[in-house]
Amino acid sequence: MWVGVSDSVARPAPTSFMAYSTSKAKPRSAAPVAPVEGTAHLDAAMERYARGEGAAFQELYRRGAPRLRGFLLRLTGDAALADDLAQEAFLRVHRARGSFEPGAAALPWIFAIARNAFLDHARHPHVRRAAGDSHAGAGGAPPEREAPPDTKGDEALLGSEMLAIVRATLARLPVLQREAFILLRFEGLSVNEAAQVLGTTEGAVKIRAFRAYEALRAALGQGDPKPGHPR
Repeated sequence: MWVGVSDSVARPAPTSFMAYSTSKAKPRSAAPVAPVEGTAHLDAAMERYARGEGAAFQELYRRGAPRLRGFLLRLTGDAALADDLAQEAFLRVHRARGSFEPGAAALPWIFAIARNAFLDHARHPHVRRAAGDSHAGAGGAPPEREAPPDTKGDEALLGSEMLAIVRATLARLPVLQREAFILLRFEGLSVNEAAQVLGTTEGAVKIRAFRAYEALRAALGQGDPKPGHPR
């Protein structure tokens, strides 16, 4: 369940969030990069919120939540889990807002926080025990709600049947390949921005996305033509 905007800021963070220490790989807004297309208002809202303008959170949430949930839905394939992780991610955004650097792109920074929340969830013993069952069920019923239509990538993958194949194939991929592909092809991030989100090099992002792309080509029965390169 989503919480209200005021509740997500005002209420105390849960124990798992309070344990989020600075010793972990915290998302950093590195040297400013060109913003993701259409995110100028999101960037401005994040800057205002980072400066201490509490009222800016409403705009930040309104503009960022659909993109964040879409990313997490594609990453997890589970609508309820995507909702929970998106809520957790915004709590972490609230706590870490002072570390956001003016001029940086907000979406990669927020995605990095959400990815950390996903990895924390995946490390739980009960999640690891259930992983086998989840993989066995990959390719079954699609998520109860598709990601928001304004996120990038859906237009290039036409037809519900093709999207079902893509979802099933992504679910079977190693998470490192899956997240790189999602960030580049669905979320429209540049290789540089994706590298910031994933905490790795641009070369590693390209390799991971290429391997995911090849797996999708095989699943879609498209043979071996040369793939386009991530930008």
